[in-house]
Amino acid sequence: MCYNFAMNAKAMLKKVYSKEYLILICIGFLPLLWKVLEIAFISGFENALKILGQISLISIVFKVFQESILNPLYKLLGKDNFSNESDKVMVARRFLLWYLLATIIFSLGVFLLIEPLMKISQVPSYIFPETIKFLKVYVVACGVGIISSYLYTFNVINKHTKKMFYFLLIKAVATAVLLFVCVPKFMLNMGVMGVAVSELLVNLVTTLYLLITFPKQENSNAKIDTKQYFKLFLFAFLETAIRNVVYYFVILVLLNMIDTQDLYFVSNDFIWSVMLVPTMAQNTLIRQEIANNSNYSLKPYFLNCVILIGFIAVLMPLSVVIFKYVYNLANYLDYFIVLLKLLPCYFIFVIDSVVEAYFFATGKLHHILIQNILTNIGVYLTAFILLL
Repeated sequence: MCYNFAMNAKAMLKKVYSKEYLILICIGFLPLLWKVLEIAFISGFENALKILGQISLISIVFKVFQESILNPLYKLLGKDNFSNESDKVMVARRFLLWYLLATIIFSLGVFLLIEPLMKISQVPSYIFPETIKFLKVYVVACGVGIISSYLYTFNVINKHTKKMFYFLLIKAVATAVLLFVCVPKFMLNMGVMGVAVSELLVNLVTTLYLLITFPKQENSNAKIDTKQYFKLFLFAFLETAIRNVVYYFVILVLLNMIDTQDLYFVSNDFIWSVMLVPTMAQNTLIRQEIANNSNYSLKPYFLNCVILIGFIAVLMPLSVVIFKYVYNLANYLDYFIVLLKLLPCYFIFVIDSVVEAYFFATGKLHHILIQNILTNIGVYLTAFILLL
């Protein structure tokens, strides 16, 4: 019996650990060395980590916008909705024009509202002026990044594997080179501003690559199902807005109130940049497979979650070494304690993300909405009120 289970598990994991998955993981880890050095370089500038920690609100605002308009695409551009490739390309090009216009308007609005947004965030006065300058460049970078994300999503849905890999490779290399040139004191000495400038340049380069390689327009009378799109858009918007607004008020504003945003930023960034790389690669594959075959089994991915959780646990000692000897953080144990507190949440996230990836790919966004209402309002917000 144990032998049969082991053989079945091996067969299922073989489906997950495809050549595509392994390449996605390798490319995902490419920026790792630079990510470690980036924090080390930035920590040498006064208040740089605290300023960098303020990107969270802007990231959330753009994340709500981006997920609202992009998450419905897995269903709308899925295999079942088109009889031929030319129809799909035509619809995708029309979406691109819509998103370009919407992104310009949205980004301009956020750019003009940066100061009031930072006041709402309770940004400490001693970093307020520098934070505003930094975020103005970062907002433009985020706007360009949305168009890049749309073009990448199109390639994911259509299994344009080679284009996906080249995109990720260009992004990783460009990020490493530009950050190394812009940030350190021994180069251009831009400090935290170098992070925003390099982000903008990287997004411009990757967007240009994806636009050049986008399929050429063919004759087609395909029409966009606007009714279905706006229905999915509404569910996607409510889902991501509830999740991120609660996160903002419960976590980020509280961190600014007690002036510990740097502790959370570094610890949380380590989880996302290092520990969750295989998880995010897995989510990409799930969305891709389900968008092309809604009956695709999720069992291998749930089994792989056990391996991913073990991988995260093994990396715990590495985080202490990096915090102490690479980041040169005097209070490195404080960062490690924050990391320990975050880990149970991310263990659950690893498993939950499999289900969410399936619902996104099948367009069942109302299920994710219900889950977020129960979790974020029913649990997190209640806990925060009780804490106050």
